Amino acid sequence: MIADDIYEELNISDLEVDIINPKFSISGSNQYISITAKEGHFVNDDEILLKNEVIFKSDNFKILSDNVFFDKKNLTAYSKKSSKFISSKTIISSSGFNIEENGNKINFNGKSKIIIK
Repeated sequence: MIADDIYEELNISDLEVDIINPKFSISGSNQYISITAKEGHFVNDDEILLKNEVIFKSDNFKILSDNVFFDKKNLTAYSKKSSKFISSKTIISSSGFNIEENGNKINFNGKSKIIIK
């Protein structure tokens, strides 16, 4: 993953669009997660910054955010921006998230709000 100091130095608004409407996937042991966005920007050989209407979707949940770093080599992703997790009985709003272990583990970061239906 990109080190925190590089994340802060990266001027997201100045990056040129490398991919329009990128689509990726993560296949975990229990589920398949599709990833879509309006824009993609190559950060390095392994990482892509996904911007604007980024959606992680499986049969069980969706995660919505605007700026997400996706590591295509390690099949991980993270965001330090406002994010929303939605499932049939739970909504989690957070200041960011990490997806690890091929999509089998999701951590929510910063100030978070959980609504259980």
